[in-house]
Amino acid sequence: MSGTLRRGIEPDAAPAFARATRAMSEAFAAEAAAIDPGASVASSIWPTAGELVDHLGQIQRWATQVVRTGEAADRREHVRPGASDRIAWYAEGAKALADVLEATDPARPCWTFAGEGPTAFWSRRMAHEARKHLWDLRSAVAPVPRAPDQGGPAMLADAIDELYAVFLTRTLRSTGLDPLPRALVLRSTDVPAAWTITPDWTVTRHPTADAPAIGEAAGEGPDAPTIVRAALGDVLLFVWERARPSSLPDRFRILGDPATVTAYLSSPVHP
Repeated sequence: MSGTLRRGIEPDAAPAFARATRAMSEAFAAEAAAIDPGASVASSIWPTAGELVDHLGQIQRWATQVVRTGEAADRREHVRPGASDRIAWYAEGAKALADVLEATDPARPCWTFAGEGPTAFWSRRMAHEARKHLWDLRSAVAPVPRAPDQGGPAMLADAIDELYAVFLTRTLRSTGLDPLPRALVLRSTDVPAAWTITPDWTVTRHPTADAPAIGEAAGEGPDAPTIVRAALGDVLLFVWERARPSSLPDRFRILGDPATVTAYLSSPVHP
């Protein structure tokens, strides 16, 4: 990994992420209450709205324990009791998470699955987890909804940084990935943000001042990059494997060899 990717957030940024976690978790609870728990969502792992609620509720309660103690915890201890009211159980756990994130010093050392780091790691991680699954929930009522925008463009861009700095790094260290056929450029069309992924999976976040010039057009020749251009929220959905550019020609433009996009989408970037 290289360039200006944000491997973590500064402790003074953590309160904004904690607030976004609360806002998206509250939206998730309210919207889940209005959706049939058996409704299908766009997830092969948690294919119904009810299973998705149970998953996010478990993850949030687990993270709450980690933040409270600063130590690793067992996720299996936080499965929803079968007799409990699903939405009430979820809302209670979501509030506890937001409360502990807001009350805990974000600079305090804490266990994370990426090694010991500041508690701010969890403010970031839980904001992006809530955003991802709020989108999943909304897929029960719309085929490819827009990415939830709580926290604004900077937080959307940070979700892309986190994917590559945290999850891609883990994948490359544990199992590796097949090379991409060409470099892949991800270019936001609505805010100045761009990333380049080389065939060997080195990722560079381009400085804001340079981003408007990145991905204007694909060059020619065997080493020319493939470029994906879309609104920032849609770029995020693409890297999260929740939007396929070929199925959304009104929202994505691909310049260059589309085989690079196919190869990216078939690569388990997130383990």
